[in-house]
Amino acid sequence: MKKQILGSLLAVCLLGCSQEAAVDNTLHLALETSPNKLDPALVVDVAEGQLCSLIFQRLVRFSPEGDVVPDAAASWEMLDSGRRYVFHLDPRARFSSGRRVLSSDVVASFGRVLGPSSRSSRQWVLARIRGAGSFTRGVASSVSGLAAPDDSTVTIELEEPFRPFLQLLAMPAASIVPVDLAEEAGDGFAAEPLGSGPWRLAAWNRGDYLSLVPNPHYPGSKPALDELRFRIIPEAFTRIAEFEAGTLDMLKVPLAELSRFLQDDQWKDRLQSRPELRVLYIGLNNNRGPLRDARVRRALNMAVDVDQLINVLYQGHATRAAGAIPPSLGGFRERDAYPYDPAQARRLLAEAGFGEGFAMEIWQRDSPEGNRLVEAVQGYLLQAGVTVTIVKREWSAFKEAVSQGRVDAFFLDWYADYPDAENFLFPLFHSQNAGPGGNRAFINEPRVDELIERAQRTDEPEAGLRLYASADSLVYELAPWIYLYFPTTFLAVSPRIENYVFPVVYLGEDFSSVQKLSKGNH
Repeated sequence: MKKQILGSLLAVCLLGCSQEAAVDNTLHLALETSPNKLDPALVVDVAEGQLCSLIFQRLVRFSPEGDVVPDAAASWEMLDSGRRYVFHLDPRARFSSGRRVLSSDVVASFGRVLGPSSRSSRQWVLARIRGAGSFTRGVASSVSGLAAPDDSTVTIELEEPFRPFLQLLAMPAASIVPVDLAEEAGDGFAAEPLGSGPWRLAAWNRGDYLSLVPNPHYPGSKPALDELRFRIIPEAFTRIAEFEAGTLDMLKVPLAELSRFLQDDQWKDRLQSRPELRVLYIGLNNNRGPLRDARVRRALNMAVDVDQLINVLYQGHATRAAGAIPPSLGGFRERDAYPYDPAQARRLLAEAGFGEGFAMEIWQRDSPEGNRLVEAVQGYLLQAGVTVTIVKREWSAFKEAVSQGRVDAFFLDWYADYPDAENFLFPLFHSQNAGPGGNRAFINEPRVDELIERAQRTDEPEAGLRLYASADSLVYELAPWIYLYFPTTFLAVSPRIENYVFPVVYLGEDFSSVQKLSKGNH
């Protein structure tokens, strides 16, 4: 009798374990910050953008490799040397409510972002469409360069050719929404979004987790996963502990733990890495005091041992920046970096009239990475005769002071909005964007502006890349920053996860091919 009872209990246990393994077809992920809104017209940060890219379609999207591929548009033509585009919608595209996606939805969605009453800070994504400016100012009742001649066709005409335009259309602000429902929901749409992407929002417990499940009306094969569960876990130690315990399936490895993961036999073969489309730099206000002189700015670059910073802070897993364009993008060119030469730095300072040195401030946001780096730079500059005071401010006060040009220097990074060299040149160095637009070093060089503008207009890819490289070289010579490095991100992936590809840009992640093995099958 006892044997029968034990056998029954064992069978129930095994059945339960088997059911548990079968049921857990959820990909468990972590977000470091809690999203506030999931309206693609309003999102500004990485976490919100990633979630919106899963819930909403755009006309085109990014593949994991960073290429522009079809999304709601099955095909398109570029005409008139890149001034006009014709998109043909996939007739199978459906919102998660089941309603078909129409070309009028695209026009209305773009108008919702560009309209005079829009609260979007991403109007620039669509601002190059002909008539967008007049519509935004309330002068015109519609965007003249945007039309839907039938239910399946969208035509877009630009004010002038813009080489990366398709990449702009892959950004969240260009998402297609059911505008009638969004207007009816008002502010509630950001909390209960409805799109036509591969996933739909099933639950959102603010500050705790979000649950996404497959959109049953999405064309193509059904995802192998039943759910994407994003938990909000701000603390790095907690994320690491949960990943190692098996309750998270992926972990962005913090710098402080990278050496351990690289040496751990359990995890070193489960690491994926990508050079980030991100540059770290110390911006130098080209309009303030000694920093007006390019010789001073070059001297500051020569005073800092960037290679040593990379070795100490990144264990060598970063690429030194000798320009602003990341090595993985077209337009990048190898060039000699400023040498670490404190003696030459002092000579340049003396030549510029600052042989006795000078004092300056470097502003930063408080962060472990920033604190260590800026303190190291402070020490290097002191050896060259430059006394640095470090000023720490919270983000809003920091951003306002830097954008208004009230600070000498500042530590910042720049993430790509889209994977094109133009995104590292036009916002950061064109005089049109001085201050809040991204050019916080206030560089103003007509030759740089001209090269960037010519690259934007050309429809010849190789010519555009050559112009980007020339602009980057010229800016580097002017030294508006202390150039630091391009980091590499490491992602640890659970052995239960198959077919995951670490994307070049975060918007290229859709998890459609990812499979999760049961606990006994890995």
